[in-house]
Amino acid sequence: MQNLVLTRIDDRLIHGQVMTAWIKNKGATQVVIVDDGTAKDDYMVEVLEMATPEDIAIGIFTKEEGVQFFSQELDEPTILLVKEPEALCYLLDNGIKLEEIDVGGMGTKQNRSVLYKNISTSLAENNQFRSLLEKNINVYIQVMPQDKAVGIAKFL
Repeated sequence: MQNLVLTRIDDRLIHGQVMTAWIKNKGATQVVIVDDGTAKDDYMVEVLEMATPEDIAIGIFTKEEGVQFFSQELDEPTILLVKEPEALCYLLDNGIKLEEIDVGGMGTKQNRSVLYKNISTSLAENNQFRSLLEKNINVYIQVMPQDKAVGIAKFL
């Protein structure tokens, strides 16, 4: 998809690394979050909007709204952020084309175990990653732009 400069899984969504390093590295002028829970939480929407620099546009959508948004041409260099691979599987299953996915941060929580360094996943998430790989999508782990990207397949 033209102007989609980064698709990233990061359960923290917008934080220092995304706002400084990745936006600068990718030349993004727009950040789009696709996450049902976040989109329906007015308080979190407000917090994320305040955390975004004034010169960066932000959109926070449910998965269904994300399909509608990404079905159109992107006018601006855009970073797509999601918390979990399931949201990306949903977008793909509904006609949105993605070429590569950066797994940047999936923290420890119930039913997750360490996959690679600071990346923890559940069995269901591992299966979602396998599904993405079967669709010939390049899925890799890269926390910061200066880090070497590591393919996720060998850790599943």
